[in-house]
Amino acid sequence: MNLPTAPTFEPMPLTPDSVPASTPAGVVRKVHKQGEVSIEYALWQPDGSTRHCAIALHGFSRPLEDMLAVRPLLPKGACLLMPHLPAHGRSSGHHRPLDTAAWAKTLWALIQSEGLEFNGTLIGYSLGGRLALTWFSLSPSAFTKVILLAPDGLVKNPGYRFSVDTALGRSWLHQSERQRKMLVRLLTGLRDQRILPEHFYQFSLFHLESKEMWGMVVDCWISMRKFWPPGRRQLRALSAAHPGVLSAHFGARDKVIKPKNARTLGGVCPAKFHPCGHGLLRPDIIQRIASPS
Repeated sequence: MNLPTAPTFEPMPLTPDSVPASTPAGVVRKVHKQGEVSIEYALWQPDGSTRHCAIALHGFSRPLEDMLAVRPLLPKGACLLMPHLPAHGRSSGHHRPLDTAAWAKTLWALIQSEGLEFNGTLIGYSLGGRLALTWFSLSPSAFTKVILLAPDGLVKNPGYRFSVDTALGRSWLHQSERQRKMLVRLLTGLRDQRILPEHFYQFSLFHLESKEMWGMVVDCWISMRKFWPPGRRQLRALSAAHPGVLSAHFGARDKVIKPKNARTLGGVCPAKFHPCGHGLLRPDIIQRIASPS
């Protein structure tokens, strides 16, 4: 079979190791280590802030400073703690699955080390939304408000299930560089024959575009293997026991986290849809969420 030549991709303009140029001077990255778990993080503190902090969790392959965008969602005077997700930046999780309880214990210790008090507000975007929903399901009484922005973790597609939940799939993840390039050419051929939808093709190439990016995919998927929320029945029970805590927001044109995924939250929490794709961190969308009409 003659496969088409794989396209050449430009490197990602911003990675988890890059600090955005627009980051306020007082927002400095640090690392907290407890046992075998390390969490890289940064703290934003407004003028006249209290020691109460909210927590915001970013999306896959992105720098933690992305979550500065959610500041309009915070109570007045609240600080914002932004941890790097597992296998991002200097946070641990490379090449091994992390225990969710151990990760949460390290984050609580981090908050204490900074002399802060958690105010109960947790915000999770995309992959960070999956972690937020999982964390809520394990310790629901710790939270007073959990805002999910285009949350991952509501639908586990067959490819992910095979790759992460089976020994054969995990072995496949550690494919060679030659295999990665062959897979890109195969996907390109399927797209050219109109067998593979364009949006799925582009999404796949985002993960396969370079050896470094594919390595990050593997590290992230493996390290967060246990970070998956329970099914709808259990989420309904948790939501009923802790009413008014969960809320979810989706982009009406999102092709990464599809709006139809919100059906999984039926009977769990309200879901609102906004005129955007996956970019729910846009200032205008955050303002819509902060001040609903």
